[in-house]
Amino acid sequence: MYTHRRDIFSAPRKVFFCVVLLLAVFLVLTGAQANESAENTDASSQQAQEQYSLKVRELIQFLEGRSDSFVYDRVGRSDPFMPFIKEKVVTSDLEVPEQELMGMQKFEPGQLTLVAIVITEGGPLAMVEDSVGRGYTIRNGTEIGRAGVVDSIANNTVVIKQRYKTTAGEERYKFVEMLLKKEGEKQQ
Repeated sequence: MYTHRRDIFSAPRKVFFCVVLLLAVFLVLTGAQANESAENTDASSQQAQEQYSLKVRELIQFLEGRSDSFVYDRVGRSDPFMPFIKEKVVTSDLEVPEQELMGMQKFEPGQLTLVAIVITEGGPLAMVEDSVGRGYTIRNGTEIGRAGVVDSIANNTVVIKQRYKTTAGEERYKFVEMLLKKEGEKQQ
């Protein structure tokens, strides 16, 4: 008989009973937590249900005409009908003459071709040609384009000083060189 009882409490059976006991404890604990969370869920869902029913009542009153009409409150909000990106107008602060452009002011340096340079006692002269083939003479100080002035005339180049303003408003100068082509070279 004594051996029979030993078989009942063998090691595999002890492990089995421990596992069953742990499962029972686990199920009891999770059931208690589920009841607590169910009570919390019931309270929050009841609150959400009340808010929903309040909004439904307000909507029904609005549709029946028993409430004030909707008024958009703009305080602290942007205008919904205005674009998000605004165009910024960039203006040139260069002093552009209001009168009609005369003589060489009608041409920008890129529209002219340097044809000849003549060095005289009165100072150097340069001959330029427009795209039509009409010729013009220029000297140091001759205005070319809206903001350019002939700065210097050398043996084979004419340097034009052009005034411009940066986006920061600083006035700067850009120098454009016109090269005299040799007789056999192609004009660009």
